Amino acid sequence: MSPDTITLSSVQNRAQERFAETGWPAKKAEAWKYTSLENLVSASLQPANDISGAVATPKEIAGPHCRLVFHGGQFRDDLSDALPAGVRLVMLGDDESALAAIDELGASDNLVSRLTVAKMTAGISLQVAQGALIDRPVMLQFVGGAPAASSHPVIHIDIGDGAHFAYAEHHETNNRLSAPFIVVRVGAGAKLDHVKLQLENAATHHLGLTCLSLGERADVNSMSLSLGGALSRLETHVRLEGEYGELGLSSIYLGKNDQHHDMTTRVAHEVANCNSRQIIRGVLDDNARGVFQGQVRVAPHAQKTDGQQMSRALLLSRDAEADAKPELEIFADDVVCSHGATVGELDETHLFYLQSRGIDEAEARAMLIDAFLVEAVAEIRHQGFAELFRPFLSGWQVPHKG
Repeated sequence: MSPDTITLSSVQNRAQERFAETGWPAKKAEAWKYTSLENLVSASLQPANDISGAVATPKEIAGPHCRLVFHGGQFRDDLSDALPAGVRLVMLGDDESALAAIDELGASDNLVSRLTVAKMTAGISLQVAQGALIDRPVMLQFVGGAPAASSHPVIHIDIGDGAHFAYAEHHETNNRLSAPFIVVRVGAGAKLDHVKLQLENAATHHLGLTCLSLGERADVNSMSLSLGGALSRLETHVRLEGEYGELGLSSIYLGKNDQHHDMTTRVAHEVANCNSRQIIRGVLDDNARGVFQGQVRVAPHAQKTDGQQMSRALLLSRDAEADAKPELEIFADDVVCSHGATVGELDETHLFYLQSRGIDEAEARAMLIDAFLVEAVAEIRHQGFAELFRPFLSGWQVPHKG
């Protein structure tokens, strides 16, 4: 073996060294100023490397999905479906190009990439053939786990030039910490549709990181929902590296009780003539807190960039809190970029109008909340994913407390 040969163990060792140097984010770290991890830092969690014990039966999910199951953080081939033609699965340690990408990110300053690569409980690589038109979505289904354990799956997805691919994430685990790390390369002229459903156990802390790179004329449409968990942070980093790339990156968070939802995005326009659009909607009740941190960076030579982001939060309780920190870093002069953030309450005039038409208060409130979310839901272009997504919104009932 050449001294320069990259291996899974060498990748993990470098990430572990980096995590040992930096540790958990400091309380005053700018990237984590709205989201405290004190409860995790003080917990004695063990990576879920043991696949023994009771197996939680993966839920049946409507639609023609091909399931890849992760139980307690471990990949379970025996519970998974066969992949459609044009998609190949290999173990991460057998894919040198995937390891190189993971190695670079695992040594970065991001907490999840360092921690999850170092503590990796599963590692797979999906390779989508060049020009393949995959009409059956792949469902990454995360189930099971234990309250004293943490899960750290690493997934690399390589979408070949001109391919069309769709994948969904369904997170419903029982681990104290679920920290999935997903890296996706979208080749030139390739198209990706993606949805993420964060439906974790009420005691679970979910720290998910997805890193995407887009080639020339790549087209990505992604939507995330954060609904479960005690604390969650859905973090997405995107690099537009080829001209005429198109990115739709939207999310919804719904919080009750003492839930904390953090939606953090970083979009880097590295080349000219690319478009990005972000729509974020949040609804918060009780003592819940929602956070949106969105950064759009335009490199000096990335002329003709169009980068848009808009965050809106709806507070149903005077004790709920929404924080928004949209950022633009623009180093080019021929661009169209904007950001905005609003926080408000249900419109009492609209509520009164609906009630005056014979609609009871609970239904009227639900109608107004649905109307508030509809613009974000409309961003989902994959019909099957839209049908998968909507029931979780309609089932989120918020009784009026007076």
